Amino acid sequence: MTKQSKLRTNLIETNDNKSIPIGTVAAVRHFMEKLELDSLFPQFKGRGSELFALAAALIAYRLTENFSIEGCGRWLQSKEVRNELGIRGNVSSRTLNRAVEIVGENMPEILHAVRERIFSMYALDDTDVNIDTTSISVYGSNGPLSAYGYSRDRRPDLEQVNFGVAELRHPINLPIDLAVDRGNAADPVQFLNIIENVVSHMRPGSMFVFDAGGDSKKNLDRIAEHGMRYVTRKKMNVSDDKRISELRWDEIYIVDEERGLCCVKHTFASSGRTTYLFFSRSLYETKMASVEGRARKCVRDAKDAVLYSKKGNMRISKTVVKKFNPLLKVSIFVQQAFFDGEDAMFEYAKEMIMNHREGFFKLESSMNLTPTEVYEIYRRKDTVEKLIESLKNHINIKPLRVWSEHSVKGVLLLGFLAQLIVSMMRFENPEIREKSSKFIIRSLENLTVTHVFDTIGRSKRLFSNFEPLNTTILREIMIKPG
Repeated sequence: MTKQSKLRTNLIETNDNKSIPIGTVAAVRHFMEKLELDSLFPQFKGRGSELFALAAALIAYRLTENFSIEGCGRWLQSKEVRNELGIRGNVSSRTLNRAVEIVGENMPEILHAVRERIFSMYALDDTDVNIDTTSISVYGSNGPLSAYGYSRDRRPDLEQVNFGVAELRHPINLPIDLAVDRGNAADPVQFLNIIENVVSHMRPGSMFVFDAGGDSKKNLDRIAEHGMRYVTRKKMNVSDDKRISELRWDEIYIVDEERGLCCVKHTFASSGRTTYLFFSRSLYETKMASVEGRARKCVRDAKDAVLYSKKGNMRISKTVVKKFNPLLKVSIFVQQAFFDGEDAMFEYAKEMIMNHREGFFKLESSMNLTPTEVYEIYRRKDTVEKLIESLKNHINIKPLRVWSEHSVKGVLLLGFLAQLIVSMMRFENPEIREKSSKFIIRSLENLTVTHVFDTIGRSKRLFSNFEPLNTTILREIMIKPG
């Protein structure tokens, strides 16, 4: 008699069962209907597949598999997926691409309607707004919005598109605007577009908070003309260098002694605006670590250059840049500055690299606030930075693989709506407000419905993977209390 010594997994038989992320699909359709996009989208597309259902499919796909528009087309080849999304008939990738273009073509109207609905649907005590801008790399070239510029994606080899977002400040944290521009557009222009888009929806006396990218006289004047307030970070200039060199202890306000945060405040009587020159010990330590790293590299490069010069094989390196021109002949020589050892070289290099602003930063406000108040207001601007990080890395809008202006705007707007839906889930369920977009998206995706087919083709639906998080979100949408 032979004894079984190993356990073997039963062989799996293939079948036609189909599992669908019903948690994501149900949540997307519910919140899009709550935003009344089901009544808005038909205005933009009258024939063929319904635009609302196609947009819901694109957003749901972005929150699950998220490969490409063509990948979404393959996903929709399943009749069961189409039925859950309310799509009648087959859908081609060409149809989806056209849907994206229509959404992008009508971006201003869609964003305006979304803002109108948010402000009418929720009783918002405050309408203060954070604004920030960024860029996103484009796989392709020669698009009308694509251009080389300062890459926040750290891909200077690729063209990019710039975009900015506005969100209602903590504790609301709902995104309310998206602005898309060329990859080399100036930040103040984007900030001004966003200000003009959202200001009519805000209560009188509300506040804009943004970084130095939006700091321009035109922007600040427009905010004041609308009867609004602002807090912004300012770029430091020569007058600030003079203030730093002439600082007196009796004018320094201690914001947080333990963290080494202090401030000098100055109010301009003519305009009422107030500037705040802060010093942060932690920022100083970070900046000085960077300065010292650069100084050490200068010492290494200088020693290498002297060594190569002595050997007669001077190299073109990052230290010495030679631009090729057939009409020019370039000679390279090294003149060494003499120091008493490497320590002296390091100190000299460090002194030359320093700008003596290390640890300092400057804020400005249209209000006469205390340094503690203005610092806390600006510090809470980090939520819009986290929003952009979520758009890029959890909603996964990067990199762009479309090129026409309307397609670029359509893809970014659909990603923006996906992020808005996640933010609405958090806002409506206080118990999950600390949950990141990543965990919310994954939990919804885990809740699936499986279409199980018997031998004669009849099917039944089986729901699986209920979790506390997806149950909380969907308890009033599709899950019965129990």
